[in-house]
Amino acid sequence: MTVINLDASHVIHTFSPAHPPVLEIESGSTLTVETMDSYNNRFHRDTSIERYLAERPHTPGNPATGPIYIRGVQPGDGLDIHIEGIQLTETGYIAVMPGIGVMGDQDIQPALASFYVREGELCFGEKFRLPLRPNIGTIGVAPREGTISSLELGRHGGNLDCNEITTGATLHLPVQAPGGLLAIGDVHARMGYGEVYSGVNIAARVTMTVERVAAPGWKWPWLETDEAIMTIGIAADIEGAVRIAVSEMTALLMRHFDISLTEAIALTGAACDLRPGQTSVFGTNVSMLAVFPKHLMR
Repeated sequence: MTVINLDASHVIHTFSPAHPPVLEIESGSTLTVETMDSYNNRFHRDTSIERYLAERPHTPGNPATGPIYIRGVQPGDGLDIHIEGIQLTETGYIAVMPGIGVMGDQDIQPALASFYVREGELCFGEKFRLPLRPNIGTIGVAPREGTISSLELGRHGGNLDCNEITTGATLHLPVQAPGGLLAIGDVHARMGYGEVYSGVNIAARVTMTVERVAAPGWKWPWLETDEAIMTIGIAADIEGAVRIAVSEMTALLMRHFDISLTEAIALTGAACDLRPGQTSVFGTNVSMLAVFPKHLMR
């Protein structure tokens, strides 16, 4: 199997059909994509929080490597993105500051927290050794028209920040622009569910296989793992995100089992869990996942 390599020399900070592709591939291609951390790889061990705060207003965040044009893909199609592996670099960061996250209204002393990947664990200071739990924070395609910040999430995907988008998962994205124009970035070495502040931002190499799905009728991103099917609801508030996630799951179960709306609602009530995606206070949309066990679908 030939694996295509794409380095992080070309990144975007917005999703747009106007961006020229940096790479064209065939459906079914496997590629390894190098990603920057969400701080554009600006941090080093000797970087001060003062320097970061001074540069932050002038430097966009969440760089995404791409865009990648998939030949033969047209609006109305879908993309299946199979995550084959995530290889992390050695050092990740969280820049702690007021005004961001659930605790952003507190009197926070700004600081740069460094995390180190050692022997399969994530080390924070001398006391904490955490299991690695890498995920892909930003992965999406171009909208039909206009421009969407890579910090935002929506029907195109984008800054989804779901722990479930990791090795072994398949993300399904509805395509809105010719070629899809896929881009990926904002990998975390570990992130709490709901991202109450920020995950551990880190550079990485992501291996994935990308396949066209002809006119599947998808309206929103959704994903699956070996254990579960998950629909993603995205809205301005959690209540709206829950409604979309559950509505999409109900429709999926109706199609899969050929059952009525009444039966599907009863089934979701009995077996569907809700899980937070991006639910923190970042001035963006939020997301919730409706999770249905895969073994019940056989």
